[in-house]
Amino acid sequence: MVRTHQDFIKRIDIEQDRLRRQRTLLEQAANNPQLFFDKAFKFISRKDSLFKMMSVYEDGQRKMDTHDFTEYIGTLLDSFFKQELNDKNVTVKTSSSSSMYCVMMDDAQLVHFNPYEKFYGQRSYRSIQQLQEDYDNILNRLNNEASEVSRKLEDMRAAKEATYKWIIQYYMQKDKGISRKLYLCTKDTLIYTFRMKQINEGIDKKINKYERQLEELKKRKDNHIECGTGIELIELRLQAADVISDVFKKYGYRHETENYRLY
Repeated sequence: MVRTHQDFIKRIDIEQDRLRRQRTLLEQAANNPQLFFDKAFKFISRKDSLFKMMSVYEDGQRKMDTHDFTEYIGTLLDSFFKQELNDKNVTVKTSSSSSMYCVMMDDAQLVHFNPYEKFYGQRSYRSIQQLQEDYDNILNRLNNEASEVSRKLEDMRAAKEATYKWIIQYYMQKDKGISRKLYLCTKDTLIYTFRMKQINEGIDKKINKYERQLEELKKRKDNHIECGTGIELIELRLQAADVISDVFKKYGYRHETENYRLY
């Protein structure tokens, strides 16, 4: 089919009409942000030419970009939620794409939404069971590390207190023949006799090293216990998200459960 100039003129007219309606929406939403939250999907699509228009490069300089427009829409949506919930602690920020926004409270991400496709949802994070398992695994690992370092520390303290006895016990525990044990034991005993000062200094260094490691492990364990599992925070977020979700239900937003669509 061969196109005539009228086909192209018609396409321009359609686009102009679309831009006029979008312009009217933006003008009215400046004073009434609810309009944008509720009606944007009728006039603006996710990949609309409107976004491309906002990327302006003139005289070798960037005058305006899509991000500026996205941020401005965010301020409209932010005003809407503050008014709707009568809560200044609620904020709306841009998300990972120009069409996604996030309702937040006290820096916690609660609900993500797309006003151009009119859907909302909560990103899937770690479950309560996973959080508990993570907490327990880290605590067990820290306890095991502390037990191993404590064993090494006690061993070095025993070596410092009775070095000759420690050398004998050390080799007697080896899985070797008795003659080999006696040879190694005698050899190290003689070395210790002639290099007593250096060896004692080496033992002291290891004792100090293990004491520092134990102190560091104790701090990490105390901090881990103080931070807790994070379950209470998740539960609070879920409760807050329920309140936010009521707003989306009120304005006919679709609840999106596919996690990838919320990015």
